Amino acid sequence: MRRILGLSATLVLCAQSNWASAQIYKYVDPATGAVEYTNQPRKGAQRMNLDGSLSEIPTGNTTRRNTQGQTSGSTQPRAVAMNSLVNNNPGTAVDSETQRTRDGTRQRILSDELASEEKALAEARAALNNGKPLPMADETPGSAKYIDRVKQIERTLRHHERNVAALKQEIANLRM
Repeated sequence: MRRILGLSATLVLCAQSNWASAQIYKYVDPATGAVEYTNQPRKGAQRMNLDGSLSEIPTGNTTRRNTQGQTSGSTQPRAVAMNSLVNNNPGTAVDSETQRTRDGTRQRILSDELASEEKALAEARAALNNGKPLPMADETPGSAKYIDRVKQIERTLRHHERNVAALKQEIANLRM
């Protein structure tokens, strides 16, 4: 009886190992050259012979040996042309009129941002009312809701102060 149980268990384990093995397909995208390994067959995919081991899938980065035992270089990575993203001649400079126009535009944008930040800073200072803002209808001066609102106004005030200082520094750097 034990033999039959042992044989049955062995057969079940062998059958489960066959369930776990699946066929692997290698697909190379013709447009980008990207390699995809999948267990789903698709048009243009090559069926891989794994010989029972998934760790033997070639990656294309291994060093190969020729018939004399010498190693050849590894497969070189594919270079992607990015002509539209890369300046082919980085040493070229724009003419002075174009640069002056760009500088003027940048100056105007920074000045507009500075004006709006100074306005927001003035509004935050007015809302803070020297550290004692007026309580809302549903607040009392010592309530948690009032204290949270005061802290939020103080955070907003500090944020606008930092923005104004940064914009002034940026404008000063432009004039150098």
